[in-house]
Amino acid sequence: MAGSTIRVELDGAMVETTAGLSVQQLLQQAAPGRLGGDDPVVLASVNGRRVSLAETLTGDERVRTLRSSHPLARTTVQRSVIFLLAAAAEDLFPGQELWVNFSYGGGVYVELKRDEPLTAVEIAALQGRMGEIRDEDLALVPQRLGMRAVLKIYERRGEHRNYRTARYLRRESLTLYRMQGRDQLFYGRQLPSTAKVGAFRLEPESPGFVLLIDTLGGGPGLPAYKPQPKLLQTLRDYTRWSETLDLADTGALNEWIVQGRTSELIQISEARHAHFFVNAARHVGDLPAQGRLVLLAGPSSSGKTSSAKRLMVQLRVLGLKPFALSLDDYFVDREDTPRGADGDYDFESLGALKVDLFNEHLQALMAGEEVHLPKFDFVSGRGLPAKEPTRVPRGQPLIVEGIHALNPALTARIPSRDKILIYVSALCHLNITNLSFIRTSHTRLFRRIVRDAQFRGYTAGETLARWPKVRHGEDAHIFPYQNNADLFFNSGLTYELAVLKLWAEPRLAAVPADDPNYGLARTLIDLLALLLPIDASQVPPTSLLREFIGGSGFSY
Repeated sequence: MAGSTIRVELDGAMVETTAGLSVQQLLQQAAPGRLGGDDPVVLASVNGRRVSLAETLTGDERVRTLRSSHPLARTTVQRSVIFLLAAAAEDLFPGQELWVNFSYGGGVYVELKRDEPLTAVEIAALQGRMGEIRDEDLALVPQRLGMRAVLKIYERRGEHRNYRTARYLRRESLTLYRMQGRDQLFYGRQLPSTAKVGAFRLEPESPGFVLLIDTLGGGPGLPAYKPQPKLLQTLRDYTRWSETLDLADTGALNEWIVQGRTSELIQISEARHAHFFVNAARHVGDLPAQGRLVLLAGPSSSGKTSSAKRLMVQLRVLGLKPFALSLDDYFVDREDTPRGADGDYDFESLGALKVDLFNEHLQALMAGEEVHLPKFDFVSGRGLPAKEPTRVPRGQPLIVEGIHALNPALTARIPSRDKILIYVSALCHLNITNLSFIRTSHTRLFRRIVRDAQFRGYTAGETLARWPKVRHGEDAHIFPYQNNADLFFNSGLTYELAVLKLWAEPRLAAVPADDPNYGLARTLIDLLALLLPIDASQVPPTSLLREFIGGSGFSY
């Protein structure tokens, strides 16, 4: 009952407070110093689930506070900076829609929907106005609205995309945030006020810009801008493609499903993949006959294995006879494997591979010579040469797939003219509203959760626990070299989250409340709840998605 005395565990200590108070009010009573300073508490975890400081308490909750520098606060901080950006854009460019498209360059890529690009002067003015609004310290207040009220608000404002997204939400109410003194509404958890957002910067990237935010609190964590022009072009190409088909947001995707157009959607998405492999095979065929080396890399669950198999099929169509070489067979013996900072074996380091031997074998195979390829035994931790030699006819493509494939050090002895580098990643970004989107890394995480459960016997909790280390390996060994690629393959499928939902939701729902990743599991469930399901029986056996859900026409 509101007003009665309750006990709450606050960061490990039991405190008494009043039922019905918010987390922020509890902190003002019990630990007011945590709400100020350069790195204030901006978020909380209540019984394992991340919530805003406006969350009310009823008793017996386990509350953990998160400061602005905490990794789990990053997305909320970014979301509030975007709210600032939207308010500033409304002041400076009224009536022109702001569109936050995707993660890029250490931040997020943003455009203003108009015919002419933003100028450097306009971008500087936008950043300045954001700073002024931040300094006003306006409260970001949650409001729980019935769905009918939400739809009427969006309809009255002419926000067609947001109306369509909300229309398909299967819930009775929705929490939206309002900035003090303004009429804007924002979907997604926010910081307590604008002054809590910390530092930010806008980097021009015509026709829009990249928004960078402070990741450590207090300013020193503001990242450097990391332009990746080939990646940006791939992401922009998909943006244009999805907008042409009216598939840029969750509401649009749901509308295709409701209209019974899933078969058409799947066919179009799969045809986009097929077009890439036709084009890539032609590029391989154009390499000099004395050297056709295909190096294929990408982050976890990007579909590298299926991509290599699809490319091999297309090369056969051209009359070529490709041969796949596995980097896993070139691991150094277990006792020679380098160790990471945590003392564990670092199998993802380039030093974990016999690079010199690999280059010797590549040169020999490309020259048409016989080679006794190694076979690594993961039980004994040793590699032994095969008894029978392997020979690839001169001029036939060699395909190598692995995390280091784009690193020049891996194939230093092979001339650039004799090889083609392909970067693979799921880059089908999907907006929720014009200011919020589902990250492409979440798509890969959903794929991994489903594949780990289907084929590796891991629970969703175990997959989530491994994910930070996987991401660290990508940052160290894959992303720094992605711009070396000659071709970028967007392995995402516009429809796939609606299919993965049927496999991922029950696994995520099974993550117990005392699991350290319970909060992340619930966040992922909330994302999947935005989409209506698609029956996987319509997914063709040649689809890259089959690598994760099963039923593929390829052997793995």
